[in-house]
Amino acid sequence: MILTLDLGNTNLYVGVYQDKNLIGEYRTDSDLSRSDDMYRILIKEFLFHSSIDINLIEGAILSSVIPSLTLVIKSAVEKLINKPCLVVSSALKSGLSIHIDNPKELGNDLVCDCVGAINNYSYPCLIVDCGTANKFLVIDKNKNFIGGVFTPGIRVGMKALINKAAQLSDVSFVTPKKIIGKNTLDSLNSGATYGNIAMIKELKKSMEKELGYYLDGILTGGNSFLIKDYLTDFIFDPYLVFKGLLAIYERNMNNDKQ
Repeated sequence: MILTLDLGNTNLYVGVYQDKNLIGEYRTDSDLSRSDDMYRILIKEFLFHSSIDINLIEGAILSSVIPSLTLVIKSAVEKLINKPCLVVSSALKSGLSIHIDNPKELGNDLVCDCVGAINNYSYPCLIVDCGTANKFLVIDKNKNFIGGVFTPGIRVGMKALINKAAQLSDVSFVTPKKIIGKNTLDSLNSGATYGNIAMIKELKKSMEKELGYYLDGILTGGNSFLIKDYLTDFIFDPYLVFKGLLAIYERNMNNDKQ
């Protein structure tokens, strides 16, 4: 079994793979105040309640976008499983060809998204990762990552609007039956859902026009479930980053054994 961990700005996602099958998943807040022992206990409880034997875990791999927490999570995992935890970085072999101005700028989580896509789906493709930010990642017909677009995430965008306008009520992110809202809450919900749906569809069309060919669509990320039913031409895969982590782990461990 392999332990995969994705540390984002909002949440820490944990997944356990056995023979390429995801057999357990867990999510907790990305809390800067927690120690490695606190994270160790949280992950240990998740494994216990999922009936996963810690002694059967062969190794672990972590992707992190919070540098101050990276070593904390790594230490927590290594204390728990008593084995090394790989950390996604330029030092690891990913198999991803990155064609942007500065390849080192590409976040580790986005590398995992791209690796998960090219190892499990066809290309060229557009990956839309809906999280704290919406990340649009383009893999071209030659299997290269060539760039993308970042926009405020669904929840972040709405919270920013609400914080600036005291008279607006809180948004529930429930998709209204009609686009045109008849009250403040429906109008906010419509903007949060239909607004992001329209943006995704239009950006995909514009990217295809710029490239001159069709892009398969892959939808992932913690907020993707809010809009997945309205993007039926996209493949919905909430575990894409885990698949990328597993592929990177296997590539590097296989290289070590050669």
